[in-house]
Amino acid sequence: MVFFPRGIGEVLDLMEREANAVLWAGGTEITCRSMRKELIDLPKTVISLSLVEELARATRTEYGLEIGATMTLERLSQIGRNTLPTGLYEAVNNVGSLPLRNRATIGGHLALRARIGDLHPLLQLLDSKIEIRSPRRGGGKRGLVRKVPIALLEDKNFLDSRKLITKISIPGNNWDIGFHRKISTGGDESGVLIFTALASVKGGILSECRMAFSDGYTGILRDRELEAYMAGQTLPLGHRELKTLDEAILELTAPWKRRSYDRKTAMTCSRGFLKQARNHSMGGMIF
Repeated sequence: MVFFPRGIGEVLDLMEREANAVLWAGGTEITCRSMRKELIDLPKTVISLSLVEELARATRTEYGLEIGATMTLERLSQIGRNTLPTGLYEAVNNVGSLPLRNRATIGGHLALRARIGDLHPLLQLLDSKIEIRSPRRGGGKRGLVRKVPIALLEDKNFLDSRKLITKISIPGNNWDIGFHRKISTGGDESGVLIFTALASVKGGILSECRMAFSDGYTGILRDRELEAYMAGQTLPLGHRELKTLDEAILELTAPWKRRSYDRKTAMTCSRGFLKQARNHSMGGMIF
């Protein structure tokens, strides 16, 4: 049985009434599993979000950008590099193929249970928050609304069948450089390294930077002490500073101790990011 509500209130009512229903947006995760010829246990009751227009809009406010959870990644990309927060345009266009981006929604991308969505590290660096709604027990019409840091999605038990992601809020843009790389590190699609970084550069000084690493499955690695150390450094970094950076990344990626290639690649990515930051400080191109 498939339900097609037209508003968030209707969705919440259905979630309350149909306890075993599954929310459906782009359906790309099930499609990918089908292409891998995995056995799929299809849900008996589905709540389709395709007709809920308020979930498919993006709005710019004085505080930043608010993105509806069912906006597809391709529509998000079409907002444009100069309007999207730094780095997001490049990150979105690194996700899968065009047909996949035409179906995949940003909310569904973040709600993946089997892995960590490619956009998750960047959105975390951008201090994004997600709006989550759940039915109010006792038949309340509006339901419960919470805005929480996107980092909470790393806990796979945080979202359940009684929670609906409705919006992603990204604060105003104050970064000069966004850097995003997704690198295959194995013989199949499961072996990846995702490196994301942001920087502000003023007069050849790295005034602020943030970096995150992910293998797409086991979590997002970030060292705020390293970020604090990097802030205020003159570009290009000297030998001592680069050595400190490499040592910090080796320590940060200690959970990958049996994956020496991934750890070396992480160091290479961080140096590539700093090179781009230096080029920017000298009037080079940002991409």
